[in-house]
Amino acid sequence: MFNRKSFLIILILLFLVSIFNLFSEVTLEYVGISLNLYKEFEISCGSAYEILSNINDENLIDELGINRRSCIGGAIVKIINFISITLFLLLASYLGLKYFKRKENREDLSDLISILKRRNSKKL
Repeated sequence: MFNRKSFLIILILLFLVSIFNLFSEVTLEYVGISLNLYKEFEISCGSAYEILSNINDENLIDELGINRRSCIGGAIVKIINFISITLFLLLASYLGLKYFKRKENREDLSDLISILKRRNSKKL
């Protein structure tokens, strides 16, 4: 049965996955195709935190070379993704906890239903 505890555990796991995504490497993948050769290229830029904290460091920017705008853009996309996932999880937790609070206020009528069934079967 899906209850409040399992709902919160799922939300916490999704939040941890989004944190892992935030601190993972920003990579750029390119595909080169010619008539007889297919090759994939992958460029690792570093984590989003490293890129954005050292954005004024000329050495890091020079190491990224021509791909610096793409790397900075990838880091910004990761941060926007983290913020949007966090806002979505907060909204889902608010609505989910509100739903579970409303659901738990209802009384369990299974005992009353079983008593009424026994009474009706005795009358027949």
